[in-house]
Amino acid sequence: MTAYDERKVIKYTITRLLASREQSLHELSIKLRQRNFNEELVQDWLEKFSNADVQSELRFAEMLARSRINKGVGELSLRNELKQHKIPQDMVNHVLQDLAPDWFELAEQTLIKKTAGRGINNPKEQQKYYRFLMQRGFSSEQIHYAIQSLK
Repeated sequence: MTAYDERKVIKYTITRLLASREQSLHELSIKLRQRNFNEELVQDWLEKFSNADVQSELRFAEMLARSRINKGVGELSLRNELKQHKIPQDMVNHVLQDLAPDWFELAEQTLIKKTAGRGINNPKEQQKYYRFLMQRGFSSEQIHYAIQSLK
């Protein structure tokens, strides 16, 4: 494949990937690296897409945060996932500040959905749901609040 052809294929691939959903630069670079494209060409195209605001780390972070919050994921897991996508910490803080979810209310709603609103009757169930919310990325305070509200 000539360099010209490879440029066209890289451009097309990035366009196709971004057409399906927002993606982070890190995610795009991994997907393109798996296709064995020239690393310099990939970085040039990613920079062009980013500078043209076709690819946006901020939009990606907002999309991911909204999606995970809607699924009942806690702040700790969300921050960790954004960190894995190489989103800068100040951008993560900005996105979460803009969305301003009530993490205590989210933990409670997630627990209500999990228990089908039937409440928590014994210590064994309480431990089970504590672990569930902990795996979802909620803090201890948020978990205690949610469990107490269902007792």
